[in-house]
Amino acid sequence: MNQQYTFTQRVVITTVIVTLFIGGILLLIYAINFFFLVFAGILFAVMLRAITNWLHDKTSMKKGLALALANLIFFGTIALAIWLIAPTVQEQVQDLRETIPESISSLEEQLRQTEWGEQALDELTENGGGLVPDTQELASRAGSFFTSTINIITNLLIVIVVGIFFAGNPSSYQKGIVSLFPPRQRPRLNDVLEKSYDTLKWWLFGKLVTMVFVGILTGLGLMLLGIPLALALAVIVFFLDFIPTVGPIIAAVPAVLIALLDGPMMALYVAILYLLVQSLESYLLAPMIFQRTVNISPVVTLLSLVLFGILVGPLGVILAAPLVAVIQVFIRELYIKDYLEGGAREKKTEPATTNQ
Repeated sequence: MNQQYTFTQRVVITTVIVTLFIGGILLLIYAINFFFLVFAGILFAVMLRAITNWLHDKTSMKKGLALALANLIFFGTIALAIWLIAPTVQEQVQDLRETIPESISSLEEQLRQTEWGEQALDELTENGGGLVPDTQELASRAGSFFTSTINIITNLLIVIVVGIFFAGNPSSYQKGIVSLFPPRQRPRLNDVLEKSYDTLKWWLFGKLVTMVFVGILTGLGLMLLGIPLALALAVIVFFLDFIPTVGPIIAAVPAVLIALLDGPMMALYVAILYLLVQSLESYLLAPMIFQRTVNISPVVTLLSLVLFGILVGPLGVILAAPLVAVIQVFIRELYIKDYLEGGAREKKTEPATTNQ
């Protein structure tokens, strides 16, 4: 009877665990956008907390006042940058909107001068209406663009609010997560969470430095080449450089299209400029800066961009690199060090203990 009761208990516990596990996977699949928004909020909180801790260490002001000042510095810097460059960028972006269709038309004319180009354009015309969309398609895209803009603004507000709350009292949220685990595992989990915070902090710092480097160097290069709208293109490459591998490629497209107005050779020079700047970032600057953080393999980065892009869309592509950095910390600390190497160390000490 006792054994039967124990067996029944085990069956019930196993069933509950399996049900919770399957439910967790289903929740992760159907609410994956929510989890990525939470992670974006955590990333924003890490940045605010890093500024807060720096202000607290340098001035000895209270953490609450330092957090308020950190918010003021962050949002004030963005507002000041917008106020300084917005009029010029707005004017150049307006010119960009008029220039790019002209560049596409120029590219279409040049492609029609070759046999393979004409065949490709004919196929595009049959399948999608050519390189330049018609008026009806533009109106449809404008409607979807408006909806997407509303969604982006809403998500951005959620990330900001979540980030400010997390940054306000991170220890309470950390204690809440750690309390879900057995007491003997809590100190180690606290240590891993602190290492994850350090990794994200230094990753954000390094990424900001590389973004500024790429934006300034690209803008100067475009000005020296005499490419119009250089400031707007530099701002575009600054923001898109946050996305590794894919971002710089996307940022190069409008610059190359504009350069095509001055001929194929100028477009080639612009493409070489972007390639040179990205090579300097990837092989010289980034390794120097990111040596304090997790070294992410370019292949792993690219695969994570593809995977999270398929699962979540643009948000997954944007957050793929920092998320992989955190995942690597957990794998290295909890799986490799504690499980694999920890188990090996225990086996080595067993014979010595027995002999004594």
